[in-house]
Amino acid sequence: MKRVAWWARGVVALLAAAAMASSAACSKREDAGAVATAGPQSDAGAIVDPPLLAFLSEARALHHEANLHEASNEPSRAIEALVRLTHAPKPHPETTTPEVEEVLADTYARLAELRMRTGDLDGAAHDIQDGVTHAEAPSYFRGHLLEVAGIIEEARAASLADAGRRTDSNRARDRALSLLREAVEIQKKVITGPPAVSGPLPNGPP
Repeated sequence: MKRVAWWARGVVALLAAAAMASSAACSKREDAGAVATAGPQSDAGAIVDPPLLAFLSEARALHHEANLHEASNEPSRAIEALVRLTHAPKPHPETTTPEVEEVLADTYARLAELRMRTGDLDGAAHDIQDGVTHAEAPSYFRGHLLEVAGIIEEARAASLADAGRRTDSNRARDRALSLLREAVEIQKKVITGPPAVSGPLPNGPP
């Protein structure tokens, strides 16, 4: 399945924004007669600076690489490409950059989906746990992670039922329902307005 996240398509727009921000910042400094000392937190801002743009470009390339491996029915190689992204150096590691956090949250959700395809449900659940550390506040990204977590538990329930472990299957089913309902509530709040503060994953797998 070909998949490119919305943020990957936004790199060109960020490049244009970077040029505009840089031009505006230079004009301000010239008008004030100031010395150009812009850093990551200056007028130009970290949001559109070269390290962030480079990270987004790297992320886009690795997601496209994963697309090619998926198209060749090689999910394990797609996983390897995305794992490289999760271990890649981050721009401005001393600060939290929303764009980076969103990319990583989305990447972990995709990793979980890929691992689920290979039958590695525990690995997929671990990816979700890593992903929510990059989406602690209610957002589309947290909601999507919870959605995938619910689907993982749904698959776990089916697997346990096939193995004759009815009690464990029912517990996994209950976790799936809880996670999917939480995902729906978060996305409803994202759609209608600013959501309330969210907590840890509800009823996550042991």
